Amino acid sequence: MNRSDRGTRTKVGPLLKGFLERHPAFLANPIGDWKELVGEQVGSHSSPGSLKNKVLVVVAHDSVWKHHLEQYKEILAEKINAGRPEPIVDKVVIRVGEVLGVEPVLNPAHKNLEKMKAKRLVVRRKAKAPARKLSAEEHALIKNLPDPELRKLGEKLLKRVPESEPES
Repeated sequence: MNRSDRGTRTKVGPLLKGFLERHPAFLANPIGDWKELVGEQVGSHSSPGSLKNKVLVVVAHDSVWKHHLEQYKEILAEKINAGRPEPIVDKVVIRVGEVLGVEPVLNPAHKNLEKMKAKRLVVRRKAKAPARKLSAEEHALIKNLPDPELRKLGEKLLKRVPESEPES
């Protein structure tokens, strides 16, 4: 392994970490600021609950706010997905529940990015078995194969198979 391989490998880790930090699925709140997205009034009576498999669950304060949000859920999904190369929300589900003052972290695993470090990759290759001469029986076997490519492949494989020791 030469020095340029090691240099490339040490640069890949930070590059990958940077990509993951910018990708919306790895952010703490991939849909963005909730109150900015839906407005101050709606944001104070609802909050995002979870985002799994492109399904956003929104918690509404009561059935009146649930009804209000139900009417606008397609618009909400379009607003969240606007400007993204791939949509992160396909479906919005509204539920009645307790609305907390602080927005929950939709992706609790986002903190794992901070812990991620580049690991040194060690590649170990198995040593090839030494090539040997084929016996007359093996040559005859290969000669009987109908396909020329199969004959070449068979010859290569048989040359790498160790000779069996004579039985006593």
